Amino acid sequence: MDIPRDASSFSEERDCYRPAPRHFLSDQDHHNCVVDRIDLFQRVLADTSASRGKRIEALKFLVHFVGDIHQPLHAIGEARGGNEIHVIEFGSTECAGRPCNLHFVWDIGLIEHSARRETTYAASLEKIIASENLSRQAGGTPEIWANESVQLAKKVWLNNGGAVDDTYYRTNINIVSHRLALAGLRLAKLLNETVGR
Repeated sequence: MDIPRDASSFSEERDCYRPAPRHFLSDQDHHNCVVDRIDLFQRVLADTSASRGKRIEALKFLVHFVGDIHQPLHAIGEARGGNEIHVIEFGSTECAGRPCNLHFVWDIGLIEHSARRETTYAASLEKIIASENLSRQAGGTPEIWANESVQLAKKVWLNNGGAVDDTYYRTNINIVSHRLALAGLRLAKLLNETVGR
């Protein structure tokens, strides 16, 4: 998603690529944003006349894209979703052998800094789901999820050279966990509605 930072919400016309006769093969490559792709792959998965291979591929993309749309920096267009915002992550300018950037911090860095095992982290997400009754928010549409994410991206934004330190971590790790929990709930609901129980 490339929602402008100064926009209040997602606009399909502005934020999704559309076919243009002057671009080679553009008529075959529209629906080129995650909101449209989730809808497209949900329809493929639901289509019992589609080949098994196509439906498996659709399932894989749905799992990936529902997760992506809940990561705040996947929704904002500014600085390529934070990829061009170089930060200092817990005292280091290098992350996984490359210059640290804000997008990487939100994809990996904050979760790794929690130093929790996957099973422990998953258990903490289940506690969040129960204590906050997140099941109430399991529905919605990809457009709503994108709008939530872009608003959060604005909230957690850092400028070039900003510090991702323990204060930033403590302020934002609950957002990471909350978004992961919602992504799981919403993916489950979407799959149940698409292929049944």
